[in-house]
This record gives sequence, C-alpha cells and structure tokens, in this order.
Amino acid sequence: MKTPVNYTPVALALLALSTLNLQLSKVLATPTVTQVAAGWQHTLFIESDGSLWAMGYNSNGQLGDGTTTSRNVPEMIVPSNVVMVAAGWTHSLFVKSDGSLWAMGANGNGQLGDGTTTDQHSPEQIVFNGGVTAIAAGGFHSLFLKGYALWGMGRNDQGQLGNGTSCEIHGPTQLMSSGVYVIAGGYLHSLFITTDGSVWSMGYNEFGALGDGTSTASYSPVEIFTNHSVFSGGIAVSAGYVHSLYLYAAPGRIISLWGMGDNVEGDLGDGTTTTRYSPEEILSSGAAAIAAGGAFSLLIESDGSLWAMGANQSGALGDGTSGTSIDVPEKIVPGNVTAIAAGYAHSLFIESDGSLWAMGNNYYGQLGDGTTNNALVPERIVPPPQLVISKVNLSGTNLVLNGNNDFSGGSAVVLSSTNVATPLNQWTPIWTNGLGNGAFSLTATNAVNPAFLQQFFRLELFQIL
Repeated sequence: MKTPVNYTPVALALLALSTLNLQLSKVLATPTVTQVAAGWQHTLFIESDGSLWAMGYNSNGQLGDGTTTSRNVPEMIVPSNVVMVAAGWTHSLFVKSDGSLWAMGANGNGQLGDGTTTDQHSPEQIVFNGGVTAIAAGGFHSLFLKGYALWGMGRNDQGQLGNGTSCEIHGPTQLMSSGVYVIAGGYLHSLFITTDGSVWSMGYNEFGALGDGTSTASYSPVEIFTNHSVFSGGIAVSAGYVHSLYLYAAPGRIISLWGMGDNVEGDLGDGTTTTRYSPEEILSSGAAAIAAGGAFSLLIESDGSLWAMGANQSGALGDGTSGTSIDVPEKIVPGNVTAIAAGYAHSLFIESDGSLWAMGNNYYGQLGDGTTNNALVPERIVPPPQLVISKVNLSGTNLVLNGNNDFSGGSAVVLSSTNVATPLNQWTPIWTNGLGNGAFSLTATNAVNPAFLQQFFRLELFQIL
C-alpha cells in the first residue's frame, strides 16, 4: 500500500509560459535543539526559543502534559523560558530563566521535592525563590545546586543523597553548604565535583560505581579523586545504572576519560568485561563530553566525533546492529556532535546545526520518530525529515525541479491543476518516478500544457509500507 509521508508541499504557479513563480504553501520553521536529556524510557529537550518538549513513556506523568499517555512524537510542554532539563527513571526536572525549579512525574519517594509522595502529571514549581544553577535526576532521587550549595530530595536507601542517613527526603534539603559545581545522578548513586577539582561519590556500590575500591554503599560522600591544583582536576561526571564516568583536565587542556563500576557489557570501554572498583583511565586525551546509560556509554571527542561502547540492546550504540556488546569505544558519527544523552537503552545527540538525532529502544516512542520501532542507526528527529524544493526551471514544456529529500527514498509524484483551490484529490498526476535520499534533480517531461495560460504543480512523496 502506498502511504503519503510528511513533506514540504510546494505549489508552482505558471503565470506565463516563460515565468515560474515558486510559492510555498506551507512555511516550515527550522527549530534548533540546545539541550537533551534521556530517562529510563522518556526523552526531554529544549529548543532555542526556550520551549520544552517531551516524548516517550508517560505512566507517571513524567512528560508533564497533564496525562499518563505515552507519546511517540515530540510534544511541547512549556512554550518558553526553559534553560535546563534533567530526566530520571520516571520523573523530570527543569529550570526556568528566573532560576526556578520545576518537576513532574513519579514521586513515590519524594523525588519531586514537593513534600508529598503523590505523582504529578503537570509541571509544578518546587523552589520558589529561584537561584537554581544546575540539576541532576537520578533513578528515584533529585539533586540541584544553588550557587555552590548542593541540595537533594527523594530516595536515599543506599545513601545516594549523601547526608549520612538512609532516610527518604520529601522536600529540598541542603546536603552541602558550599564548594560543589558539577553534579550527576545515577540509578541509586550520585557523583559531584568540588571547586578544587576533586571528584566525590555516594550511594549504591555493589559493582564499584563509587570508585572507592570497595563494593560497600556509602551514606556520606567519599573522595575518589583528590585534586588541589587550580591547573587540573575533574570537569565532568556522568552516572549510569551501576557505572560511572568522569573527565579529568590536565594542564594544557589535555582531557582524559576515566571510568569505574559495572563492566560486564563493556560499559567502560577498556577492552575487557572486568568490573572496576577504582577509577581506570579509558582515554588518555581528546575527550570532550560523556554520558553513561543503562549498561553503555557515549563519548564525544574533541573533533566532534561520537563514540559508543557497552551493551547494544535495541541498537542503543547506533552502529547498525543490535544485541552485540562492544568493549572498546566505536566511532558512530565522524563529526559535528555537540551534546549527548543516554537513557536506559536509547541514545540521543545534538549536532552543530541544532538538529536532534536518536537511536536505540523505542518501545514507548522515546525516540520521537512517530513510531515505536527501534532504530539501529541514528535518525534525525528535529527537524523532521522534509522534501524541499530549492530551484525550479522551465525547459520547453518540461518542468525541472531541484531539491533535497531527507526521507529514505520513495515515489515522487508531480500533480497538476489549473486552479490552485482545487481539492488535492482532484489534481492530475502527470509524472511519477522513484526518488532517492539526498539531493535530487528531476525532470517532469511535457508537464506544461501550452493550451493553459495558468497551471499549478505540486510535488508529493510516497513511501511503500
């Protein structure tokens, strides 16, 4: 069955046999994505206008659209002023430009910080006096910074809040009064970097995710990398399901990648499947950004290339395969990648042009491509694929169209009518042919009928499903 897909419709108005006037019947804005966050099976992102969008699993209201209905296409949640976003297991956090903290989704452990354990299906403001400068969402706990002070709330049975107890906290509580500038939340553990460049951890540690050389949970922060030089130190941390990553900057801006914790799927990328209970250097230089997922990791190198390692469940690594683990970093995208996010089994990245790409598990629509089919290679989500006409020429009675097709091929059809108001199903097909992916130049022969003083044309793309 031939089914039409989304395209940029164009109408070509032939005002005289020698003059073509291209009229776009629909003007599509080109959105730019600035931040992205991946939860267990949901995704959040921010566009350049400050709008917040969400897609995927929504059983607890983590998308914030007022429902518990999962979405397989991006849905706008907040129209403007959002500057930061974080996704936990089934809850979400974001910060507005006034420094206020907002939350939605699962709240059974008080992770939203509203003083209750009631799920919230729409965003609710948590910190009313602003001042929030960073956020991190763990499995069932939340962390945020106000200046250099660390605050947290939610589940704490493994000490993931680092306050010396295992007591759950239902409202924002100050955990450290100063000195913290980078934070990350894992499933049941947390990481942070202090202003002197030291890396700290707390919480669940059975597989060594804390990097302190043991498998014992810690209810207070433990220092796993000590640095007291203003010229070097930890600069980024990422906490996965039961493994952890951090970046270390040495003098000369030589940035190395370090990892610890579960490695049975090659999560750390050290060429083995040996669990590491202390930090291990994975890459000696060239690292730029990191993201730790369920049992896999993503890495951006300084040249903008994207690398992946670990479990490839549902195609989360984006190398075209599924199910086969990779224990060394594998190049997925050669360049232009600026940001990454890793969920439990899906991945997302942003390219330098502001486009958002995704791959991996899509059972609940967390990739946002309009389906629930897994993607084994990266697919562009924002802006969505388009059929665009960039140039129109008249050659005798032939119509020559140049443009670009973002879809995976299909059948191109040129339709004609002498009245632009004619219902589309009454336009006459005058040319049909295959159209590949990418740039194209097609010629619709004998498309122009000299008997008509005015003709209109439309180009449509069909795919056989």
